[in-house]
Amino acid sequence: MAASSTTPSNCEHTTLNPAQARLPKLTPEFLSKHYPSGISLVHVDVITRHGERTPVANHFAKFSPKHWDFCEVGNQLHADFIKKVGLYTSTSPATSEAATDQKKQWANHMFKQEARNTKAVFGVNDKKDQADHKNDTSKPAAATCGFGQLTDIGRQSMTALGQHLRSLYVEATGLLPSAPRRGDHGPTSDLYLRSTSYSRAFESLQHTLGGLYPSALGMQSLYRINIRPSSRDNLLIDFGCKNMVRLFKAFNIRAKEAALDEYNALCSDLTKIDGLREFYESQPKNVKGPMAIFAWDTLSSTRAHGLSLPSGIDDALIARVSAMSSVEYLHSGWQSAALARLQIGPLVHELVGNIVRVVEVDRAPALPGNGGSHSKMGIYSGHDTTISPLLAVFGARLDSCQSESKPSVAWPPYASSIRLELIKDDTTQHPTIRPAWEDDQAYYSEDLSMVPFDNRTRPINVPDSLYNWPPARKQRQRQTQQSDSSTTAHFNPRATRDYYVRVWYNDSELQLPACLDPGAHHTTLGTTVCTLDGFFKQVARFVPSEEEAAKGCDVPTNTPPDRP
Repeated sequence: MAASSTTPSNCEHTTLNPAQARLPKLTPEFLSKHYPSGISLVHVDVITRHGERTPVANHFAKFSPKHWDFCEVGNQLHADFIKKVGLYTSTSPATSEAATDQKKQWANHMFKQEARNTKAVFGVNDKKDQADHKNDTSKPAAATCGFGQLTDIGRQSMTALGQHLRSLYVEATGLLPSAPRRGDHGPTSDLYLRSTSYSRAFESLQHTLGGLYPSALGMQSLYRINIRPSSRDNLLIDFGCKNMVRLFKAFNIRAKEAALDEYNALCSDLTKIDGLREFYESQPKNVKGPMAIFAWDTLSSTRAHGLSLPSGIDDALIARVSAMSSVEYLHSGWQSAALARLQIGPLVHELVGNIVRVVEVDRAPALPGNGGSHSKMGIYSGHDTTISPLLAVFGARLDSCQSESKPSVAWPPYASSIRLELIKDDTTQHPTIRPAWEDDQAYYSEDLSMVPFDNRTRPINVPDSLYNWPPARKQRQRQTQQSDSSTTAHFNPRATRDYYVRVWYNDSELQLPACLDPGAHHTTLGTTVCTLDGFFKQVARFVPSEEEAAKGCDVPTNTPPDRP
């Protein structure tokens, strides 16, 4: 049975549809509105959630199949990879015990699936107590997926995302070349590519690349995909950070307590449904435990793959399960800047650093004898737990059904993407009104680490040199070797005024609250196109230094474990 719409009847728009994230239609009107002549794209960072996958666990035997047969293409790719591993990692026969062990080690390393750490947050492991399909004697087939595996539908979704990136950033705006160029050291220098170590993210990135630069056009290139160890990967929430886990638990408890009536009502409604009742009746009746997220994991995957759902589950109930899952696992970032900083701050630090480097390189040709190149696009392949706290950093409103007094957060759909566009415009009149906080940049420039996070106007990794522009003659002398006796540059708070940042989430521009300030946005493109300083102001309190990030993981003394 095909999945029906998940749009609640009382809402104009929702992002709850788990089948695939929406992307804007690139009509002539859209392009002329958002990418008019006179502006140019300098760099784009794309942060994605992987495509559709199977559930990470199977608790509901009555409607969730024993075998999810949606991975025929993926399994063939895995098998081909392991065959290659056997050729290059062992001189022993392929049937030997050593070779078999090597293949298993590579398979476990490359094709691991689970990422959500429910045990650290809830004290409950969702890999335990798997549903028992007592009456199902079927055997796995060639297309049978593992838990949490990217399915062939997910591959199609990520290819579609790559095709959209090609249509927009290659064909429409010309940011990227029509074919990948080789860099000085082999791989193309136009792209920076990174993925978490989970196969659904890594393979999602592969298919995004396939859509961006399709092999069907005869384009052959070498790509370097960067993967960091999980303990150092800022695309993943660090559950080794003790204070983050403490705050995560505390704010999730607080969020559920605030929604306790709906929590109890939803639990009651779910236990009335055959197929869900057995699982919920076996769970402890404790507000600290998870309730919706396990159901959402299976329901969203079931709908995304067009499978039938139990009688009694309709669009309204699915929307409630999604919202309560967000309360249990995602709401916390919206309630605490400190928590969001611990969850995603190191990644924001990296994204800000990307922008700083690109601006410095982009304007360097204005000096004699200078030049250089920078990547045109970065693609970061992550998870829902990458997307959600980033949206909190940007102050995003995810669900138009929410009210100011009772905000709600929708779960990021499969194949969701956040796109940070660095725009250059040196022709349109710059804002003439100065934001009230602009002068604070100079005041705080000596040592930002001494300034409380909430008072920072720019991230700690934005150097003063970005504002020492244009450089004075003595600085130019060092670069051009010309004789001059002038002094060094002075701090210029308007030095970055030709650069702007716009943030997209799927098919929508995000309105960053700091960019609503007079003088903090583009004069003609509107408040969603932030001045570079407006963007810096928005994210500044979420960006720790390495030392601050490490110190932030220490649990304060004499702090109640269940309170922030």
